[in-house]
Amino acid sequence: MARTQRAFKATMLVTGVIIFSKIFGFVRDMILANYFGTGMANDAYVSAYSLFYLPVLLFNSCISATLIPLYVQEREQHSLKRANHFASNTLNLFALAALVISALFFVLARPLVRLIYVGFDPAKTDLTVQLVRTMLLSLVFNITSIGLASLLNAAEQYIAAQLTGFPLSACIILASVLFSEKYGIIAVGWGVFAANILQTLILIPFLRGWFHYTPMLDFGDKRFHRLMALAGPAMLSMGISELNHMIDHALASGLNPGDISSMSYAYRLITFLLGVLMVPLTTVMFSKMSRMAAAKDKKGMLDVLRRCVLVIALVALPIVAIAVVMRFDVIKFAYMRGRFDMHSVEVTAGILMCYVVGVPAFGMRDFLNRVFHSLQDTTTPFWVSCVVVGMNIALNLILRIFLGANGLALATSIAGATGMAILLLALKKRFGHLGFRKILPDLVKIIAATLAGSAVCVLLNRVLPEAMGTGRVFIRLALCAGASLVAYAVCCLLLRVRTFTEFVRGVVSRRR
Repeated sequence: MARTQRAFKATMLVTGVIIFSKIFGFVRDMILANYFGTGMANDAYVSAYSLFYLPVLLFNSCISATLIPLYVQEREQHSLKRANHFASNTLNLFALAALVISALFFVLARPLVRLIYVGFDPAKTDLTVQLVRTMLLSLVFNITSIGLASLLNAAEQYIAAQLTGFPLSACIILASVLFSEKYGIIAVGWGVFAANILQTLILIPFLRGWFHYTPMLDFGDKRFHRLMALAGPAMLSMGISELNHMIDHALASGLNPGDISSMSYAYRLITFLLGVLMVPLTTVMFSKMSRMAAAKDKKGMLDVLRRCVLVIALVALPIVAIAVVMRFDVIKFAYMRGRFDMHSVEVTAGILMCYVVGVPAFGMRDFLNRVFHSLQDTTTPFWVSCVVVGMNIALNLILRIFLGANGLALATSIAGATGMAILLLALKKRFGHLGFRKILPDLVKIIAATLAGSAVCVLLNRVLPEAMGTGRVFIRLALCAGASLVAYAVCCLLLRVRTFTEFVRGVVSRRR
């Protein structure tokens, strides 16, 4: 019981930091939309950032999925000194690899842009190449910050590890407000450069007292060899969402001008939801499940799995329903100002609807990946990810013809749901059973409550007059969403959804 309460408290604290970080990031996106809208410059920036983020994604998937369980294993089975020695060598080797890859990408930037974004004209290609090269100058700092954040998570310093989002938002906001008039979107590229350096600097103070860095390069370290053996499959399985998103951008480059920007703005709202609803849960539970896996506590892992399934359903389903019904108001409130006009709202809202229906599957799939990684099994998620990528590409090519950019987003959601289902089947095969019959009644009740809340939202959306302007749109959105959530909460109480009632009792007891 005490362990569960500590996990709950840690999750709530991380959630608070992530919400603040995501709100700051949301403000950043609002400012970008105001200054650049869905025009050519923002298309180039979004495409450049996606290309720059490709090596970041691969390193992040590799480090976050493998360093934590191996570091915890070294610390628990041997000593903190030996674990820190292993971590120092790993950080150094990854930093060296980042230098090599950044130099390679810098040289190949132009052919890569031409290969991926085949629909770009020469001017957009030139601007994208310039932005990619600017960001690549700080790749080594970005990779280092990922490694340090993983160590902080392994040490259960979750809040410190979540601070890296603030420099990115701050630097992009300052670049847009202070320098975009003179330097255009190039200023934002340099903002990303500065943010990557700051991300590393703000984490260093939190390592004092327990992590002792050793300047070394040991290519023969067997523990690093083990990490790399696990890392290869993990790179794709953990980064599948971003990889699918990049595929969407590549295929959207031949569609209408501004479609890439609209997809990016919609997807940022999706990452906001995932960051607030899912990341705290997976961050805290990954370290705990790694310890359970090391102790061969199968029952404990299954208990955590079932509880997390209920929490994800309880939190995600009503939010997804509201986002679908209120998609136009969501986009108006988020972005409609400056160069982001009503046409941009309509295009982005359609894409948002097709993305947001996949949020529960995206969150559950990412959590299931973590379950396999805690077992030091990265091969299963890798093969599942291959299926997901293949399905996404096939559906993209089909749905793009009939639905345009909306079809690209819908393909990603369908592929994500398929990946989640396959991972559940693989986990059932590994454990023999998952015990989902125990939580099926609560899942049915959550779905019923979601439908009731959705009905209230639809009714108010039809009754209330259309609103324009940030303030009026916010009031309309707040009324519809608030009434929907109240109806949902009342239904959960009346239906006695166990996870919800436990949460309510926990909040009440803490206030007392």
